[in-house]
Formats: sequence, C-alpha cells, structure tokens
Amino acid sequence: MYLKSILFFLLLPFVISAQNINQQIDKIIKENQSAYNDCYKQLHTNPELSTKEVNTAAYLKQVVASYGYQIIDSLGHQSFAGILKNGNGPVILYRTDMDGLPIKEQTSLPFASVAMGIKDNEPASIMHACGHDIHMTTWLGLAKVLSQLKSQWSGTIVLLAQSAEETAQGAKKVVVSENFKSVPKADYQLAIHDHAELSVGEVGFCDGFSMAAVDMLNITFYGKGGHGAAPQQCIDPILLSAQFITEIQSIISRNLSPNEPAIITVGAINGGTVGNIIPEQVKLKLTIRSFSKESRELILNRLKVIGDNLALAAGLEKDKMPYFDLLDMTIPSVYNNPELGSKLNAIIKKQFGDSSIVKMKPIMLGEDFGVYGQQETKIPSYILWMGTVNAARKKLANENKATLYSLHSAHFAPDYEEAIPAAIKIMSISIMELFKTKSK
Repeated sequence: MYLKSILFFLLLPFVISAQNINQQIDKIIKENQSAYNDCYKQLHTNPELSTKEVNTAAYLKQVVASYGYQIIDSLGHQSFAGILKNGNGPVILYRTDMDGLPIKEQTSLPFASVAMGIKDNEPASIMHACGHDIHMTTWLGLAKVLSQLKSQWSGTIVLLAQSAEETAQGAKKVVVSENFKSVPKADYQLAIHDHAELSVGEVGFCDGFSMAAVDMLNITFYGKGGHGAAPQQCIDPILLSAQFITEIQSIISRNLSPNEPAIITVGAINGGTVGNIIPEQVKLKLTIRSFSKESRELILNRLKVIGDNLALAAGLEKDKMPYFDLLDMTIPSVYNNPELGSKLNAIIKKQFGDSSIVKMKPIMLGEDFGVYGQQETKIPSYILWMGTVNAARKKLANENKATLYSLHSAHFAPDYEEAIPAAIKIMSISIMELFKTKSK
C-alpha cells in the first residue's frame, strides 16, 4: 500500500499535466468555435478548381502567417508550407488539400456554393464535395493550437497546403519543386480525410496499403474502314476493341493472385459515326487501380500484349498496332506505415477511448498523399479517416430514415459544427504526443 501511494504521488504531476493540456486545448477550441464555423462557410462558399486555388491559398497563408508560421511558397501550382520551429525534436509534416470539384451543389444550405470556373474550356460549377473545406479548417485550427501551446511540445511542425489533389497532380509538383528542398525534412507525415459514414469522434485506421495506385490509359485501335455491308473488305476496329474489352477481364482473375486486389475499368468507347460505316479507328479510355508495384506493371504489360496480339490476329500490319497513351496522371498507392499507425492508435485510444477507433478496409479510390511516403527516402506516413456524421443523423440513417450522401455527391453536407472541433482536438493531441516519441 505504501509503495502504491508513493507511485501515485510520483505519477500525479504527469496525470495533472496531461489533464492540463487537454483542458487548454478544449479552451482554445471552445473560444474559436464561431471562427471555425465562419472559416468553414467561407471556404465552402468559395471553392476553386484544381491548380486554380489562388484565393484559397492566399487566405490560408494569411491566417497561418498571423500565427507566427514562416511561409515557404512556390511548391507547385498554389501549394505552400507554413513552418513553426519550436526547439529540438522531430519534424512532423501535416498536409491539407485545397481544391474543389466540378460539381453543382444541391445541398440547399444557406451558404451553398454557386461558384463557377472553367473546366476543359467549358463553364463548370464548383463544390467542395470531398470535404477539403473540413480538412482546411481543421488544419487552421491545429495551427492555432500548436502556436498557442508552444510550451507543451518541442520540434518542428510543417503545415503543407496542397494544390490539385483531385486531379492527382499536386503532390508530385510539391516534391519536385525547387523550394521543397527548403522545407525541413519530415520524420513523420500525416493527413486526414473526412468520411461520409463514420460518426463524429471516430477515427478510421487502415495499416499498409489503404488507397490504390491510379493510372489513366487511353488506347487507340486502328482498322481498315469501309462499308458496313461489305465487312470482308475491312478490318473492324469496333469488333477488335470489343474483343479486347472482353479479354482483359481475365487479367485480374487469371494473372493476379486472388489476394491481390486490382481493377480495370473501360469508362469510354469513342468510334464511328453511323451504322453502315466501319470506322478507321476506335479510342478506349481506361482507369486502372492496383496496390503493389508488381501488380501495376503486370497489368500494364498484359494490356499491351493482349492488344497487340489481337491486332495481329485481325490482320493488321505492325505500323497499325494499338497506340497506348498512359496519361501523366499516375499516382502511387497510399501506404500507411503500420508502426506509425500503432503509435497514433495508442494515443487516440488512450485519450478518447476504444470506441473512437474504427478498423477500415483498403479502398480502390486514389489519393496523392501516397507520393510523400514514396520519395527517395521513405518517410513514415499515415492518412486517417475522420468521422463527419453526428449522433442524431447516424441514428436516423441506421433506421433507414435518412440518407448519408457519399463523398463527391452534390448533396454531401457533413456535420461540420461538431466534426471540425473533434478533428482539431484529435489531431492536436496526436501530433503533440508524437513530438515526444523521437528526438533528433
């Protein structure tokens, strides 16, 4: 009993200190709740398309600079970083994305976006249908907490605001930009993504491969055009492309292990003009999703082998083999470092309880956050799912009386008033605890 009493008094300062930090974070969040709401509404009402986030970046930059962060600009498109150095300790990079989507909002919110932009040389409505406004407001909230509680942590925080996540081009521009060399090299890299079905306060974990590598591929099949009533005089590229589409379905089922998920989708077929003319060519547009480097290379190789051999079998000369155009939109898979995940899991579970942790499965959606973890020097990285649905709406949904609209829906409307403060607290505590785990 005496020993237990001694241990209690020895540990008491640490318990009080932890409680004190929580109380200080809660106080900051409570004092700024109205500001978070205003920030979210401003960002939601004024979205900008990928690479064109000029006003969005300027706003974020102005706010974090006012908190004492050093700005490193020109990190590709509109991307920039805010740096706050606070003594010795690890360097933690925390990314937010900034761009909206070419979607006409249909939420009927009083602050719904009516913003317009230009997409593919055509006028386009713009909406934050993927929650980047949630990400940015959380990012700003974290920036303020860390700037006000500098006595509670030691190290360097790099707040990266990234352009063009939706087109998968932003992160690649960041890491090859000249000014990125001036950004302190991270020991850990973090990001969040809001989730349309998780409850507020729930955090989704997926160790290892969590989001797929993405390739966009255009394939042109050539033929010998002519009259549709005399097909024997032609080589039909429509028939050839149909054979190809059918044949490539066997790549996933017969060339990959059943334990290796991947997807090949032909999303567009363009060819021909009228029913009685066999055209000279047909163009297919594909998306390919995979996790491992080996699977990706196998799929791309098999697509070419199948396409070329079908063309040869149809009687085409070698100068009329299919043309494979792999677009400059490739992004690697997102790999969540399990060791870093274990640290974050322990921190969040200790602070918020077992119910806050949700184990998630890998998905085939793409996210260019994976680029940061696959540089020449591999840096432990993790992207967390954050819940956005309040308890009342979740209950209604479970009773089949309400729809939880998905990300990229024109109706997506997260419960931001609860989701943002919860995310700020989760990330503030997680990052402040991570600063204690590794010293330079």
